[in-house]
Amino acid sequence: MFTTYAKRVGRNELHSPEASPRSSPDPDLTELLRLRSHNDYEFTDTGASIQVSQEEIVASEDEAELILFAGARDTQQPSNKIRLSSPGASGEPGLSVKKPQTYYFAEEPSTEKYEELRAAALTGDAVIEMSKIPWFGCAVPWKVQTLTASGMKKTVLVGHPPSLVTLEEKIHKRTRKNKKTRIALRKKMQAIRERDAERARIAKEKEETEQEKRTRRNREKKVKKKAREKAKKQTEAETGEVLAQIGDPED
Repeated sequence: MFTTYAKRVGRNELHSPEASPRSSPDPDLTELLRLRSHNDYEFTDTGASIQVSQEEIVASEDEAELILFAGARDTQQPSNKIRLSSPGASGEPGLSVKKPQTYYFAEEPSTEKYEELRAAALTGDAVIEMSKIPWFGCAVPWKVQTLTASGMKKTVLVGHPPSLVTLEEKIHKRTRKNKKTRIALRKKMQAIRERDAERARIAKEKEETEQEKRTRRNREKKVKKKAREKAKKQTEAETGEVLAQIGDPED
């Protein structure tokens, strides 16, 4: 329902045109903004304050500020300056001088030095002689087993006070038994084999017998079951005939 004074608006009037003309800025407003920007900012020449003497530059290069302890935040932290000094280049430039040969090669020893070296050194004969000295603290001869061609030797402690005694165990060779013993052994083994075979045969026959008994028992059960079912069917048939005769009105 439309009112009397309503104005119709088309769909094209709702959307703005694709390319609208740009509005030109007001020249009076632009000039006012420019004047205000000049009043807010000012230019200061700092060239005079940066002049530093050559001595201060050298001092600043050799010194470094180091804060050793942290103070409160509201107070200014004092800085301690440490002067860094390096040794200056002194002497004439050139190559490094090599060390003398005495640094690498020993000189001929004196008589006293020779005697000290001789007292500290050991010869091969001395090492062999020292190896033959018994070391009682670590000697365990009863744990030693010596294997020889004839047998094995053991060293044990015997007697009181204990003394070492060497025992030699000879290796026993396997000897062949005589003919009579071999025949008896063969007969014994044969008897054992026959006994085992007889036991196995008896066990097998017993198992077969049990199997036959179970088969016969199952067959008898099936026959009896069939007879019962046949007798049941016959009884039901006879009962049905009797009931039919009773219910017949002609009889």
